[in-house]
Amino acid sequence: MKKLQLGIGIVLLAAWPLAAATISPLPYGINVHLASNEILAKTKAAGIAWIRIDIDWSTIETSKGKFNFAEVDRVVNYAAANGLSLYASISSTPGWANGKKGRNHPANNVNDWKSFVARTVNRYKSNIRYWGIWNEPNLDIFFAPGKDVFVQKVLLPAAQTIRATDAAAFIVGPELAHLTTSGSEWYFWMKYILDNAGNYFDIISHHLYEDLGVYFMYELLEEGDHFIPAVKTIVEESGQGGKPFWITETGWNTNRYSETMQANRYLDMLHARARKNYPHKVFFYEISDDPRPSVLPWGILRRNLEAKPAYKTYKDYIAGLLPDPGNPDEGKTNKKCYAEETAGNGAPAEENAVLQSMLAARDLLRGYSSAASATVDIYYQWNEEFLALSLADSRIFRLGREIMEKAQALLKEGGWQALERTLPRDLQRCARDLAGLIRDEYPDSPLAPLARLVDGNLAVIGSVPPRDLLEFYLKEEILRIKKTR
Repeated sequence: MKKLQLGIGIVLLAAWPLAAATISPLPYGINVHLASNEILAKTKAAGIAWIRIDIDWSTIETSKGKFNFAEVDRVVNYAAANGLSLYASISSTPGWANGKKGRNHPANNVNDWKSFVARTVNRYKSNIRYWGIWNEPNLDIFFAPGKDVFVQKVLLPAAQTIRATDAAAFIVGPELAHLTTSGSEWYFWMKYILDNAGNYFDIISHHLYEDLGVYFMYELLEEGDHFIPAVKTIVEESGQGGKPFWITETGWNTNRYSETMQANRYLDMLHARARKNYPHKVFFYEISDDPRPSVLPWGILRRNLEAKPAYKTYKDYIAGLLPDPGNPDEGKTNKKCYAEETAGNGAPAEENAVLQSMLAARDLLRGYSSAASATVDIYYQWNEEFLALSLADSRIFRLGREIMEKAQALLKEGGWQALERTLPRDLQRCARDLAGLIRDEYPDSPLAPLARLVDGNLAVIGSVPPRDLLEFYLKEEILRIKKTR
């Protein structure tokens, strides 16, 4: 997947964060539903960066054409004002739209569903960039008709509508419950959904609760269990293995476990995630116990909002007060580097051939020439800003990964002789598209000058080998832009 530094890579180096949306690169998340401002304040106080919220069609449009977004507005506005990053799951059908079959059936007229999705995404697109489509559709309680109906009548229409309404949005899914009961088998659902709609997902997500602990959870993720495949295996077989992977629900309720055990499991999960840099984000379930006594207490706050030990554990871990005694591979990747963070789906260097190849490319470029070294330096100078933009704009994210994948394939095929040949047309096309996007939509970003440099020299870039671009054609311009930083 890697290196932009083939010459045109200079264009990838940065962009300007969006004004309204807070998009944190941190991995720490939690499910909050539409929590009160008091609960949201406690979420923020813990340092938790991401919240997953519900946008429930059945409660917002209770009769056709009459909308009440007040509670969602409140949570979204609180998040925007307090720097919380939002991931929103949109789901559940109102009775008027499906003949009162229940929230777990799709709309009779798919255009009603698409209309609600479009209205919602358009309403919040300056604040919400990450969208999930339905919750655990492999469970009858959430979606009854089955996986083919889900894909055709819910997932594809919503994904296409999100893309049309906000081209920069990220689509996360498929949000399946890790169950193996008949009809709900997560692996059949996952394979079917990814085979038929996987290209719409920017991020692959899953829900996984494991009573035996975090070690067994990772075994299910990475190795499988007897005759049941690993989650990673299904994702990779469907061609989606290069995408980020999130756990958007996991946790331990304090009826089954003591509060101390819950806190210990949180810490185990946080340490394991840091060692592996996988999953890229974890959203624990959930911030506070449900006020209804009949619902199991999954929260890290009690019903009276007193903190359980897990709340303090999560807060202290985020603050750096609970370091991993088992060496979490700190320092092996640059946490502000877009390419290194996403290489090979994020695994540490010793387990990640793609990252090893990319780091070797970086080091060799630094020794190739002063101009090549300057290009590498520019990449790292602006990369934190590019990382911020790539997290806020799915078009930048996808183009960045595409350039890295194509550049890495070129290096693997041709070695350093690739620097002696003109760049392939598909790589030129990616650079042109990315430069144009930054130039047109982020003209005030620090890297707009680089984007304009690339955009104004496309003919040269298409006809001159990267070696000559770096040494003779764009050398002075590159060094000049570096000095202005």
